[in-house]
Amino acid sequence: MLNRRSFISVGSALAALLPMLAGAGRAHAKSGKLPVEYDPRGAVGRLERLPLLDLESRQDFMAGVTAFSTTGELAQAARAHGEAIIKAKGLDPTKELPVETATALFESDPVIAMRDRVWFSAHNYEHDILDGHFKGHAERYLAVLEAADRAGPGRLELNPDLPIPQYARHEIHQQPGGYVGNPFAGHIYHYATNMFYRGGNDQDERHLGYAAACPVPQDGGVKRILDLGTGIGQLAVAMKERFPPAEVTGLDVAAPMLRYAHMRAVDLDRDVIFTQRLAEDTRYPDGHFDIVISYILFHEVPADTSRAIIAEVHRILRPGGVFYPMDFNLSASATAFRRYGEWKDHRWNNERWRLEHATVDFDAEMRKVGFTVEDRSDKTAIFGKITGVKAA
Repeated sequence: MLNRRSFISVGSALAALLPMLAGAGRAHAKSGKLPVEYDPRGAVGRLERLPLLDLESRQDFMAGVTAFSTTGELAQAARAHGEAIIKAKGLDPTKELPVETATALFESDPVIAMRDRVWFSAHNYEHDILDGHFKGHAERYLAVLEAADRAGPGRLELNPDLPIPQYARHEIHQQPGGYVGNPFAGHIYHYATNMFYRGGNDQDERHLGYAAACPVPQDGGVKRILDLGTGIGQLAVAMKERFPPAEVTGLDVAAPMLRYAHMRAVDLDRDVIFTQRLAEDTRYPDGHFDIVISYILFHEVPADTSRAIIAEVHRILRPGGVFYPMDFNLSASATAFRRYGEWKDHRWNNERWRLEHATVDFDAEMRKVGFTVEDRSDKTAIFGKITGVKAA
């Protein structure tokens, strides 16, 4: 077993080996199925540790800075300033406001501006750390991906001729190269979002919980499941773990994300299909799936694309099939704080379509194409859940 001293002393020998950053899928012993293996610093459950202590240390430091600006003292001070501004204006803090009004209230306050600047600077620096590491060792990481591409269980279906829509080419979350323009998009996304969840999703807890909560068709039949906008496949894998006999497919437009998703699923020994297609034009037959599920897809596409995806889901679901999308909670009250947060995310976090997303009435759009809709959202929650059932 390598410790830090031996890792440094045999660095030149290790440089010839293939690193493996995918989740490990083991609690105590290695059970991964990749044809190559390299994890000198081991794994913590499903999460492969970053290969260098220095890299992990810098990520830990940025996680602390992020917490300081999102839930810690700086965040609390910014919230207090915001509440004082609302009170000074004689406004009701629970009242809904237009985004322009909310933005004008807060954007010039120095404490709120400091909170925002610290958060986004930490976010950018964290991405730069990861991007620099993976590109600095590109040959080795690409070799692992190439080995995984050909491995099973499951399979990877890439389409190099797929026209990538303009909406998908933005550097969403300020991630270098975005999801489609960086071969290490999946690697960066995985570790960066773990920081966003502040340790609450290192073992895919969020995705496992969401999969556990997913409703099933009334007749109980679950043979085929589709995860739209699968990203690095965490939800697709979680659905496979809940429904082992089912054929589970993760669909995404971004090849780099799918390659990482497949690599990780192989190492977790989960038989999942990952396919590069458009959510609004899947090319699947009518009535093909029993369940279609998605997690934080819709706020990253234009409103018209959201409507097209909803119609496509209705087409590819069988009668009685279930659609279960989860995204930012549109049923929550549009208070000044919420509206300012949406604008801030749109303006500074390159969430290009966040404000458009807030204009879509998902319940109405789902009913329009023929779904029976149940809104499962907690009105105070950040994320909302909707269940749509296709008429039998």
